[in-house]
Amino acid sequence: MLIPCSRAQAVFTAPGVRLEWSAPGFMVWDEHGGTYVLRVEEAAVTAVAPEESESGILLEIPLAPREALIGRLEEFAAQQQLPLAPAPGPDADAGVLAACHLPGQNLFIFVEGPALVAKKSGDCLAIAVTGAFKARRVVCQDTDLVIHLSRPAMARLVAFVLRQARGEP
Repeated sequence: MLIPCSRAQAVFTAPGVRLEWSAPGFMVWDEHGGTYVLRVEEAAVTAVAPEESESGILLEIPLAPREALIGRLEEFAAQQQLPLAPAPGPDADAGVLAACHLPGQNLFIFVEGPALVAKKSGDCLAIAVTGAFKARRVVCQDTDLVIHLSRPAMARLVAFVLRQARGEP
């Protein structure tokens, strides 16, 4: 499922890498063998600015046009049979893995058990991921950013984004 993404960036201070997506696009939301995946591709890779001292990932979902987003979320939840019971949003320990592949540098940057927080930020919903990121040299083909979530965490995220898109508290 393609979910609009108005902003995507990642800062990894240990290897000194910053990823930025230059134009609004889409995140792929999918399921692979019981693990749910948020994925963004085709980022520009630059060096970390001196003032950036913390590693993390930020993804923003525009909440307008509401009807289109609501339709996509409802379709995804139905396809995946995710319950949409009211929930406060993803738990801080809901993430299984957050990772980035950088083929130009043969880097795999990852954090296991990342902290994931979703909150409304203006006319967007911001998904922030933090944790102790590590880097390994691995041959990879595509520059991308992936976040793996458990089924309950994905259900909470979908329900939370849907509530925000509907303008509910």
